[in-house]
Amino acid sequence: MASQQFQSLFCQRFRCPPEDYEKRAFKKCLYWHARLLAPVLRRLNPDFFAADFKFIRYLGAATDLQEATVDLLNFRDTTLRNRGSWRTDFRIRVSGRKASRLVHELFRAEHEAGVRPD
Repeated sequence: MASQQFQSLFCQRFRCPPEDYEKRAFKKCLYWHARLLAPVLRRLNPDFFAADFKFIRYLGAATDLQEATVDLLNFRDTTLRNRGSWRTDFRIRVSGRKASRLVHELFRAEHEAGVRPD
């Protein structure tokens, strides 16, 4: 059985059309306090969350846990390289931990659905 992309699994789970994936996944994975600031920051500086949206896009294309893990590690490395910024010091960004939990939950559910006998 071929695995679905994370984006498809996310959209099925949260009942959203594919064109809403990035916005919904971004909001779902933000730190709770960043949810309050994100709309304002996006208006003032549309590129403030560019790394987050790039991560969300790459994650959406992952077809299994291994691919998603690579994306998660790349995002972690990017975040660690940018120490001393609002993004890291105040965690005004997507949470890698929240994204990881979501990835594991959705791919696990897909795997369990695929191995159940008919």
